[in-house]
Amino acid sequence: MGRIRRHENTRRIQVTPYYLSLIQRTVDGSAPLANDPLWRQVAPTWSEGEDGAFSYVYDGVSENWELPHEMVTPIAQHKYDNRVIIRYGNVCHAYCQFCFEALRTLERNSRKSGPNARYWAETIDYLARHTEVEEVILSGGEPLLHGDDQVRLVLADLAGLNRPLAVRIHTRALTFNPFRITKEMADVLRGGHVTAVGLHVSHPRELTDDFWAAVRRLREAVPILFANMPLLRGINDDVATLRELCMRLYLGGVSAGYLYHFMPFSPGGESYGTSVWRGVELVGQLKRRVSNIAVPEYVLPHSTGKFTMPLTGPDDLGPKSVMDDHGNRTLRFTNWRGETVVYPDVYGDS
Repeated sequence: MGRIRRHENTRRIQVTPYYLSLIQRTVDGSAPLANDPLWRQVAPTWSEGEDGAFSYVYDGVSENWELPHEMVTPIAQHKYDNRVIIRYGNVCHAYCQFCFEALRTLERNSRKSGPNARYWAETIDYLARHTEVEEVILSGGEPLLHGDDQVRLVLADLAGLNRPLAVRIHTRALTFNPFRITKEMADVLRGGHVTAVGLHVSHPRELTDDFWAAVRRLREAVPILFANMPLLRGINDDVATLRELCMRLYLGGVSAGYLYHFMPFSPGGESYGTSVWRGVELVGQLKRRVSNIAVPEYVLPHSTGKFTMPLTGPDDLGPKSVMDDHGNRTLRFTNWRGETVVYPDVYGDS
């Protein structure tokens, strides 16, 4: 508990009663099991600074994903040609302590702008002027923490752009608070012509009856449901867990979507991070052994854009392992723009 209290001084720690009920406890019920894969996601149980031996660590300043020139408004990021991601919230139902957007969500004194009427108006104006944008992604934080009426207004403003526009929502509501997906919320998404919903999920035990009830409501309202899954050491970095997770999602009508390698500038890297090649090995073991649509795309999220890892080893054609000037292992590959990119791979072979 001492470690948790130390983290609490600077970062948000919050767990919904629903998610807390899923966490396994000691025999006498007095405390969560320290190695429970759900507890480990929401509790910062590592020692602050234990990963300080690496050059790529969470330092409360370095960015994983948002480059300044891409922030076309304080809440809208235009990284890829045809889509814009809107950070429509800086808070969540509960907090993943490995959060890839920790500077926005975990930091108690976040310097990231949150949504307000002025920033939203600037964002709609930008979208109206940039007709090359064909998709808008509502993310956060948690965009579905807003009330039904607010979400309805947001979707109406996007529909008011009067051109074909795919609308995608990224949410962890179904694992932290599936009761948020009410019939009324589903009606809002249907009426707003939401194209896809990405579900943040990390472990098979999160796929409860309440999760599936929420999925069924979404399936009646939204054409496409897919999973966003972080690859986390000790939580889902074994083939049996990943296989169960992906196949159960597929059987329930949710495509496997993406498996995200651990972003380097995120908290708890030594606790959560795996090597890039561990992810390649896991997805390679799934390929052709489970239904193809249940195999996620394994991606490295880099500040210059996501990179899909081929299912080859470090000695085959494709990305190459190299050492940087600090003696850390890195990966060198060519990104979607044709640029040579160096990606840290500092968390060992496991």
